[in-house]
Amino acid sequence: MSPMWLANAFQWPVWASSCCLGLLMCLLSLHIIEKLFVVQRSSQKLSNAQPKTTMVNVTFAHFQQQYLVVYGLVMFADWLQGTHMYSLYQSYDVNVGALFLTGFLSSVLFGNFVGPLVDKYGRRKACLVYCALEIVINILEDVPIMAVLLVGRVLGGISTSLLFSAFESWMVTEHRQRGFADSLLGKTFALGSEINGVVAVIAGLVAQLTADAFGDIGPFRAAVVVTAIATLFVFSWSENYGSPSGDDSKEVQKAEHCGVTSNSGLTLDSYALGLCYSLFEGAMYVFVFLWYPTLEAVLPSGKLPSGLVFSSFMLCIAIGGKLFDFVGNLWIREELLVLVTAAVASISLLIPTVRFGDVVNGIIRLKQLTSIVVLVCKGFGELSVHLSRISGI
Repeated sequence: MSPMWLANAFQWPVWASSCCLGLLMCLLSLHIIEKLFVVQRSSQKLSNAQPKTTMVNVTFAHFQQQYLVVYGLVMFADWLQGTHMYSLYQSYDVNVGALFLTGFLSSVLFGNFVGPLVDKYGRRKACLVYCALEIVINILEDVPIMAVLLVGRVLGGISTSLLFSAFESWMVTEHRQRGFADSLLGKTFALGSEINGVVAVIAGLVAQLTADAFGDIGPFRAAVVVTAIATLFVFSWSENYGSPSGDDSKEVQKAEHCGVTSNSGLTLDSYALGLCYSLFEGAMYVFVFLWYPTLEAVLPSGKLPSGLVFSSFMLCIAIGGKLFDFVGNLWIREELLVLVTAAVASISLLIPTVRFGDVVNGIIRLKQLTSIVVLVCKGFGELSVHLSRISGI
């Protein structure tokens, strides 16, 4: 499959197709390396393990499938919305920054209240509310009125809080209620993370196809269909609730009294970690907001294939995850990894701030300066030779 074939078939730019295919091949290569070297070691360690009963394996596999199908669908629908949101608002000629800021503020504000409400009224109900909100939000995106779009962003902040609290909470509680081993939770989370990466890449491609067919609103309409399918699966779930608020508060107070408050070093490390995480996330959100207009400004001609670019971003995230797994096996200190990650991120974010023309002019001037320095040094060298000859005479 060549980039030129993709460009001719879907009218995608060659540079975007080449980048996406190259990253895909890189990710597949890392998967092959992992299968050849890493999995062999783990299989040797597990060869002496005791076999589990078939009934438990089948029941747990069914439970995993019940959760991961819904999780994959809702994440797929969520990723679909992120590819063309900026271009859609831009086509409406509205204040894009105000809409993005409203969504972020809504998530921060309502995120503090969503968790306790989810535990009190039920995780299954919360998941259904999320699906209903997402359908309404994506329908509102079709209305080019600022007030309606602001309502959609407020609802989007609420739904984001539900997305990252209700579904995983339901899975963890249901996992324990059914008597599965806590060690199996990691497998479900690992599969969920891998599925999330896969559907993110696919979402970018599907979003690009729907945008080519229906315009910038196409991915949002596709998200409505995907969310409706996820809703049907959620109806088959059983309901579960969180623990009483009184018990939770007692456990928190006990932890604060016995653990964190008795170790000032841990407290300082926690604040430092939170600060680093906040700064990194803040830079990431700035990138999320600015990547589309930045690329659009330097695009020589044609429309930016934001779905294809988004898939490339997601492939980079997947590659980074694989590289982290490989580096983690080398027993490198976490502090060094954080420093390297921050340095690479800083350099990457610095590149868009540099004008290519200025770089070219700088290189030309550097060459001219180098030529002048070489000529001056050559002149001094010849002068010293002549002086030595004269002194010898």
